[in-house]
Amino acid sequence: MTRLVGSGEVYLPDRASRAAYGAACRAAIIDSAARHTLRLPTLAARQAFIKAYPDRLKEALKIRIKELWETRNEEPNLEV
Repeated sequence: MTRLVGSGEVYLPDRASRAAYGAACRAAIIDSAARHTLRLPTLAARQAFIKAYPDRLKEALKIRIKELWETRNEEPNLEV
């Protein structure tokens, strides 16, 4: 379902698509955080960022960082 809000549209998932939409949002947030982590200049800064990340999402963040690290030469926009 799409609704007009302010000057734009926002997607509101129905019951059938709520779980998939939530999972896609979490994946996008984890991916963004993982890319941010890899762009930090020092190992200590990366470790501090991971340590400060919410506990329930920390393992997913570590997995995504590992995936990005292993494919870093294949992604031209990922500067590590």
